[in-house]
Amino acid sequence: MKILYTFLLTLLLLNFTLVANSNEKKIITTIKPIHSILLNIVDSDVELLLNNNSSPHDFKLKPSDMKKITDSDVLIYIDESIESFIERPLNALGEDTKTIKILGNADLSLLPIREGGVWEEEDHGDHHEHNHGAYDAHIWLGTKNVIKLTKFFVKELSKISPDKKNFYKANAKEFIKKVSKTNKDLSAKLASVNNEPYIVFHDAYQYFEADYSLNSVGSISLNPDISPTPKRIQEIKTKIEKDNVVCLFREPQFPSRIVQTVIQETNAKEGELDPLGFNLTPGKNLYFELVTNLSKNLRECLSKGG
Repeated sequence: MKILYTFLLTLLLLNFTLVANSNEKKIITTIKPIHSILLNIVDSDVELLLNNNSSPHDFKLKPSDMKKITDSDVLIYIDESIESFIERPLNALGEDTKTIKILGNADLSLLPIREGGVWEEEDHGDHHEHNHGAYDAHIWLGTKNVIKLTKFFVKELSKISPDKKNFYKANAKEFIKKVSKTNKDLSAKLASVNNEPYIVFHDAYQYFEADYSLNSVGSISLNPDISPTPKRIQEIKTKIEKDNVVCLFREPQFPSRIVQTVIQETNAKEGELDPLGFNLTPGKNLYFELVTNLSKNLRECLSKGG
């Protein structure tokens, strides 16, 4: 009798677990930083679309990626301006999949795309289509926006799973506390180099720069997928000499030779900044590793004698 009771209880618990798991919403998102923020809120599995060293600017969807998206209950993305590949699956999704678009809905403090001088997009004369949108979409690099984004996710996900609202809110509160502490720590560390001029590979960091009053004076390219022309390279060289630029930062997914060509015969050093976490392992801690690495690499290259 006792064995039968144990067996029935085991079946009951197994059935309960299966039902609970079947009610778990399948969430998918596009890039590592957003994936990391979500993991800190939902504390369960979230599918990551760009799980390798692909750039959202040139990512090509495979049939397996399309299946992941269409099989999901919730798709979370930033905007077509940074994730142009998302347009096709959006058109293919059924009514059962909830889509959460961040830009235009999360009440973020957005900065316009910088224009003029060495922030200007280069005219290659080949009519290369690349829609940047009116605003900088790298919103995960600004502390205030990350906090607003976290609250936005809690609000939207609570509509989908009302029974988890308090759970999401509690997780978000702890995450925001850690984000605020990290921001304070980075502010103290970057204070010694915030006047040093530098140039970035592409203009992805202005939210981070605004947080810490950094002195970025230009970018090699607005579109990181197009190599700069000789004319553009000369413009950057002139800017380096004129402003006594200390560092020019490459990005890990693009060839170093471009930066090497630009800084040749100048006093500028080469550094590396990674706005997406290409070489980081996806997870709850990735966001913190990402911003900490940005701070570390800026300090190392911009510090006198560094």
